[in-house]
Amino acid sequence: MALFESRGIDHVGIRYRELQPALAWFRDTLGLKIDHETPRMAFVRVGNDGTHLALFQAEGDEQPRQPHHVALRVPDVAAAVEALRSAGVPLRPAGPNQAFEDPEGNVFHFMPAK
Repeated sequence: MALFESRGIDHVGIRYRELQPALAWFRDTLGLKIDHETPRMAFVRVGNDGTHLALFQAEGDEQPRQPHHVALRVPDVAAAVEALRSAGVPLRPAGPNQAFEDPEGNVFHFMPAK
């Protein structure tokens, strides 16, 4: 039985050494819509179901590891986090979220289902 109810992928986070050229490529070459943009990150819409690519500017000498993270949609973020905690899955802060890793070190966190 699953520890939490997943409703798909909300976004996949990708870090870039140079954010602006990457953003321009997604927008100008692929024709994808930019839903939100700041100087350090942008959300690029992929499809019509609310799925996004979250593009981030790498920090300092940070080596961009791909993917940076995958955000899973769940109906109740707090319940999903508590289910992981109860199952002994290590959690760590990742911005405003609680992140967890798979056996290879890939990072995941939850987003509320819309």
